[in-house]
Amino acid sequence: MPLADLEALFDKSGAGFWKTRSDDELLAMEFTTDDPESLDNVSNDPPPDEEAMVELAYNVAGRDRGRAQCVFCKHPNHDKGVVMLYRSGGRRLVGRDCAHKRYGVVFDELVKDFDAARDRRDYVERQRMVLSQRSDLVDQIAAMRADPAVQAFMDVRRRLQAMLGRTVWARLERVASGDGMLSTDEQLRDYGTENARVRGVVVQGYALHGAELFRSGPTVPEQLLAIEREVEETLEVLRRQEATTREIRIGLVKLGDLMRRIEEQRVRLRAVNSFFEIYNLGHVAEWARKVDQQIIIGTGTLPTRLVVQRGSETLECAAPEHYRVPGQALVALMRDTVTAQKKVRRVTKGAAA
Repeated sequence: MPLADLEALFDKSGAGFWKTRSDDELLAMEFTTDDPESLDNVSNDPPPDEEAMVELAYNVAGRDRGRAQCVFCKHPNHDKGVVMLYRSGGRRLVGRDCAHKRYGVVFDELVKDFDAARDRRDYVERQRMVLSQRSDLVDQIAAMRADPAVQAFMDVRRRLQAMLGRTVWARLERVASGDGMLSTDEQLRDYGTENARVRGVVVQGYALHGAELFRSGPTVPEQLLAIEREVEETLEVLRRQEATTREIRIGLVKLGDLMRRIEEQRVRLRAVNSFFEIYNLGHVAEWARKVDQQIIIGTGTLPTRLVVQRGSETLECAAPEHYRVPGQALVALMRDTVTAQKKVRRVTKGAAA
């Protein structure tokens, strides 16, 4: 940067340079270099007694030539530090600890503004990436909620509840919210005690596959509707031109949490396939006969199904044909936009200011 332009920059903003940058300006800037020695006018001479600003961060960790030399400690002691730009155009490489010892709170304020600007750039970059996919996000959540598999999941739940009866269903809800094991309470006679007393014991059974089918609480459609509304509300906050860095960060964290909640609903929907595995149905039928001695229950094949006999009526339930869990593309889109890792952008020559 020409000296006249540099002086004008300091006259206009000085130490407040980073506070006065617009989002578009920050997005066009580089904040880190892995070759600070290659910048123009870098010197190991004592810093001039004049106005300065933090121009860049440097990170030379792992490079072949080793650490950077700090202008204050005069040794290559630092993997990470900052490039100080002075009004006269000179640059000095400074370790943060050394600069803090030398300049105290003055340096702390300068580097705080720089770090805040760098964080702002990273969050705005992610904010704009999310907003560029806003329509797709909202549309895909709505499409997942309307997918036939969601209704099929609910139909299977209702069918099983009607078949199994209140006693078995209530116990399955307890299993789903507990350890997921098909345990039973049994009475055993202890012949080692006086009068061979009978005592109750818990007999550990098999794990219940597809336990999410029986989980109580809000249904999958209710959960997806709530998620859809929260996503729309969060995107509205992110759309605000005056959104602060903190608001953007909170919004992105919120969207990440909502993505995980979508994944949880996909796990619930996947329970249909797990439950109707033939060996699992056999375990459930055996367990149900112990829980409710009145129930007549078994399994069938082609298709694999659960069968309950109630009087002269035979009730059956199987996984819906062509059942598939929706939302895979939605989760992939959210991973690519909401939880994308920030880009590592570095400059090797020239200036960022």
